[in-house]
Amino acid sequence: MKKISNYLIGFAALFALFIVAACDEDVPVENTNALNPEIFFESRSQVEAAVNSAYNQFQTLYQRVGYVFPDAISDEVVASGDPNFAPYNRFEFNATLDNIALYWTACFNGVGACNFVIGNEDRMRTNAEGSDFSDEDIDNALGQAYYLRALYYYHLVKRFGGVPLKIDVLTATEDQPRATADQVYNQIIADLQLSTRLTLPKGATEKGRVTKEAAYAMLGKVYLHRELYPEAKEAFNNVTNHRLLPIEEYRDNFSETGEHNDESMFEIGYNGEVGTEAERWAQTGIGTSEVTFRSQDYTGWANARPSTKVIEEFEEDDPRLDIAILQDEDNTYGPGDSFQFPCPGCVGGPVWYKFSQLYDEQNVSQNSGVNVRVMRYADVVLMQAEVEMNLNNLAPAVDFLNEIRDRAGMPRYGTATMDARGFPVNTKEQIFDAIVHERFVELCGEQVRFDDLVRWNLDDQELSIFPDANFNNPDPSLRVTRNYDPSVHRVMPIPQNEIDANTQINGGDQNPGY
Repeated sequence: MKKISNYLIGFAALFALFIVAACDEDVPVENTNALNPEIFFESRSQVEAAVNSAYNQFQTLYQRVGYVFPDAISDEVVASGDPNFAPYNRFEFNATLDNIALYWTACFNGVGACNFVIGNEDRMRTNAEGSDFSDEDIDNALGQAYYLRALYYYHLVKRFGGVPLKIDVLTATEDQPRATADQVYNQIIADLQLSTRLTLPKGATEKGRVTKEAAYAMLGKVYLHRELYPEAKEAFNNVTNHRLLPIEEYRDNFSETGEHNDESMFEIGYNGEVGTEAERWAQTGIGTSEVTFRSQDYTGWANARPSTKVIEEFEEDDPRLDIAILQDEDNTYGPGDSFQFPCPGCVGGPVWYKFSQLYDEQNVSQNSGVNVRVMRYADVVLMQAEVEMNLNNLAPAVDFLNEIRDRAGMPRYGTATMDARGFPVNTKEQIFDAIVHERFVELCGEQVRFDDLVRWNLDDQELSIFPDANFNNPDPSLRVTRNYDPSVHRVMPIPQNEIDANTQINGGDQNPGY
């Protein structure tokens, strides 16, 4: 199965679903426009269709803005003048920008689709007897919905801070005030805890669906970001059935042919299919949402080039660099590295190799079917290193770091070689520097760097200068100052249309500085 919801149209309102349950083959469409829950959840296909709709809005998010926002505001990217990237790269965005409203709406549409499943648990339980689905099927459906709702809210709280909590299917269409960020995180944790109990393990469910391991990994990540280190360690200890791919297979983490491999924890699925031209560019979740523009944006058009800063962070002998970034004509690409960069139609380097079509094809297009990897096991291993460091277990922290180094075939931390390269690991502070370095190179271009810098309180230091060729110029007058203000830009503005429409939110509820 390439993806779960190949033909889903989406969740439009509380009981207004346009549903197709898609697996390996086409199945009939339930296209009711005003679906009544009192006559739904009567068959396994209907349960699966409702769950599938909860995945659909992530396709909308990652068609573009889901990767644009966190990457453009990081120090991994230097944006072109494209209006989808430039305002965020320069920290010149405001509450009226359409993309901010799109992001907000897609997340809350996703929450609504999850609520439709969660809020109808009793109906599913009642209908299970004598039907073709079981209590285990219901548990798994609920577990997926709880995970996805938590993930939508994680995206919201990271980008906006406190947002309305809409978790009751009966009141979800009513206006709600902003909850605090702490309240949102508490709900995320509660949902993920339920998901760990209800979902099936990897291998016991279709590829592309939420698994128990993915739920534990996300729960551990949230605990880490909340500085709940013992809880994070316990959650990560439950992440099994995954492994780091050997360096020979490393590109499978970013290519279309390598999707759903043993390192991938959770992916957003695309298949490259296009409906009408309007549907391709709509980013609304209505119509075809089977393509992501990341390959064209990052590799073909170079709307978001990898920064000089991230390129220089790689050690000279690190094989991960040429698998992540294409710099010049010395790079080859494609199956068997049979093509010489730059690719036909590409603007030239440096550009991102990660998540492009160039691992499998000679050129890129707007119709990319490369899945978005929301989390890889490498991220989990690096988070485990960080947890152990914060628990003052320094030797285990270094061991986790060296799992990543061993996979890359790089010198291990704690050796004379790494000491000479400026990365000794004799103290907690030195181990932290190694973690910062290793996450920067291993996870570059994967939408984690900005949030890492914020939780480490390194954002002001690292984001106040453009990460271009002059980011480390010894002459400070040649460094280009960026408009970053940590008291403002750690979050984005609440969309103006939400303030205008929501009777429980007014201008005084806007994030400071906007």
